[in-house]
Amino acid sequence: MNHGSLSLRGGVLHVARHVRRAHVQPFDLDGRALGPGFSFGGRADAPLELGGIEIDSDRQVWTVDARAGEVRAFSLFGRESAAFVGAAAERDDVRGVIADATDLALHETDEALSLVVSRGGVRRHGLALLRRDGRLVESLRPLGDPLERFGGISRVVQQGPWTFACEPTMGRVQVYRDFEFHFSFRVELRSGERAGPLALAALPDGRLVIALTGSRTALVLVDAAGRVLAPLALSGDGPGELRDVGDVAVEAGPSERDSRVAVIDRDAERLQVFTLDGRCLGEFEALPGAGS
Repeated sequence: MNHGSLSLRGGVLHVARHVRRAHVQPFDLDGRALGPGFSFGGRADAPLELGGIEIDSDRQVWTVDARAGEVRAFSLFGRESAAFVGAAAERDDVRGVIADATDLALHETDEALSLVVSRGGVRRHGLALLRRDGRLVESLRPLGDPLERFGGISRVVQQGPWTFACEPTMGRVQVYRDFEFHFSFRVELRSGERAGPLALAALPDGRLVIALTGSRTALVLVDAAGRVLAPLALSGDGPGELRDVGDVAVEAGPSERDSRVAVIDRDAERLQVFTLDGRCLGEFEALPGAGS
């Protein structure tokens, strides 16, 4: 099983997991399934490696297959509505290649929809902005320098003009504004103690919820500069604790108590819901693809 992927929009949480095939299902935040969901495999029934999912304003489910280097979109009933592959991988580290993709994020305006696709590994071209038909718009510069390299992006998030790229091995988050490098930050749990940001969710007020990996697995609330405001969950195997986190999603409410944070962990075998004041509201009883 992979680490799972989440997309939360309008109170509907889409959960994706895969082994050989991908399974996607919508839930409400109390864990009730809102439909049967759907499954899909790679082309010619090849195994796939799901790099992430995202839901657009038309309720299309966008996915990226790292193994095939292909982006595909589906209706909520599983009908494929769009697909494209990246540039031919004659060389690995070139513009527009999306093999080994780890995640994708959507950037929607009144005029168009575009996609930001991240790749793992140490490479210059690890973050690409693409049109919805797959045409390359630009390759984002690591640390603002075309000669620098990304250090293995695990997740990418788009919030308005802001793009956030998590690099757990490097222990940092790179932040872009209008797809130009703005700054990077590291998360310190205690004085001098750093952890790797694996996944991130952005709140409308600029705060971020970050899942950290490494020796100090944790879920933390940080300000826009990456300074820790509060821990939401710490490492462990019990309820309200985390191990092997895969992804995080957030929906802001009128207060900290009314906001919801969904986290998938235990190699995508558990999904818990938290509030922004650190309470665990419980875990989902069933996840898509269980037993398959």
